[in-house]
Amino acid sequence: MTLQDKVHAYCEAIHNQNEKEFEALWSQTENCTLISIGNVYHGYATIYRDFLIGGIQKAYSSIILIPEEIAVTYESEDLAIVTFRYHTECIRRENGSPHGIAGVETQVWRKEDDWRMIHLHYSKV
Repeated sequence: MTLQDKVHAYCEAIHNQNEKEFEALWSQTENCTLISIGNVYHGYATIYRDFLIGGIQKAYSSIILIPEEIAVTYESEDLAIVTFRYHTECIRRENGSPHGIAGVETQVWRKEDDWRMIHLHYSKV
């Protein structure tokens, strides 16, 4: 699976909020970090519990994350940086209204048994 495929798998895991699919993308041997708009999450368990379930799932009954212009830079054989623009198509859980944001995202991947994410940062534009 290419890193572009991994980005699409990440988007699908965000959409369906499947724990096993989400977990399979993240390194379990690093103190991973995710920086979202206004929050920093440390460690995979916190990222899953507080970002995906406590943030995304709590706020949206549906979310589609759409990546655009995916670029991969290999820093070494086992370290890569992925950047892309994105936009979302969401339905707010509280009232069923549509919502969306657009921004840029950076993901850092390390080759372990497979490529695993060790850092993610996204922001709005």
